[in-house]
Amino acid sequence: MKPRFAVWLEDGSRYIIGEKEAKILEGIEKYGSLMATAKSLGVTYAHVWKVVERLTNCLGKPVVSAYRGGEAGGGTTLTEDGLTLLREYQELEDRIAKFIGSSNKRVFVDYNRPGLVIIGSSCPALKLLIGFIKGTDCELVEVGSSAGITAVMLGEADLAGIHLYDPVSGKYNEKAVKDAWPRGMAVLIKGYVREQGLLVKSGNPKGIWCLEDLQKKNGRLVNRNLGSGTRELIDRLIKSKGMDAGNIRGYDFEVKTHEEAAKAIVENKADVGIGLRAMARAHNLDFVKLCEEEYDFVAERRRINKPEIKAFIASLKSADFREMLGEKYEGIWTTSETGKVLDITG
Repeated sequence: MKPRFAVWLEDGSRYIIGEKEAKILEGIEKYGSLMATAKSLGVTYAHVWKVVERLTNCLGKPVVSAYRGGEAGGGTTLTEDGLTLLREYQELEDRIAKFIGSSNKRVFVDYNRPGLVIIGSSCPALKLLIGFIKGTDCELVEVGSSAGITAVMLGEADLAGIHLYDPVSGKYNEKAVKDAWPRGMAVLIKGYVREQGLLVKSGNPKGIWCLEDLQKKNGRLVNRNLGSGTRELIDRLIKSKGMDAGNIRGYDFEVKTHEEAAKAIVENKADVGIGLRAMARAHNLDFVKLCEEEYDFVAERRRINKPEIKAFIASLKSADFREMLGEKYEGIWTTSETGKVLDITG
């Protein structure tokens, strides 16, 4: 029998880091990428992202930062604080291993980065679009608009799909990109328009026609993850109606995609969610329209001439994509602006 052991670091009584966090930091140190770390460990990018977020919150300082790599992209590296935390854990682990004559060796599987990586908001039209991009392999990760912007900034993604509304200007996405990026560092690629609204069971048996009906009729909500554009929409609507989120059943029940929200209603785990008309139709749900939103893409300016991004824009603008989108997804459509590259941080 081979002895095994577990060690972890605490701050007071608060758990900070153990083996599962250490192997993620080791992966980032080894590969310079959250995506490669996730693939090499057989976990999701979203899981790695959550661990990095939690460690950052625990320390009160970032544990990763971006390094620039020009047109081909950069990557992610551990900050001094992240590296210090990892070394403290490794030193403790090594001392225990020597004492009992064992070790907790972690194995990483090599990962080759795809030609095009898109990280951001959930959208069925985007899944359709990547099928039109020829000559390159594509990785699509759905973690929300805000996390997508950060992934592009960290060099983890070539593009991020976003739909973030600014109530002051009444525009989508421009302010979010300007606030996140230094002047002259990012561009916005115009995408398409989507209808968002209430998803309810066929026939609307609960009679939920507006958000206020959730409380009036004791309906159960399926919410979306923090950082997603749909979660921002939900929270903005709740606030505008003077409602208390704490009094809404299911407010803490979060899913990551429009597909998961629709399935939660079909499976009777919730009575209502906010999502796309296209998902309502796909799952035989009724739809109560709330708004039309713009779903766009952000990229680092220096990567805009990358061949894979050029191929993405060409597919986005293509008549084939426009026609297939119209046939497959009700409530999502391209416009005369689709595919235009806007230099909004110049």
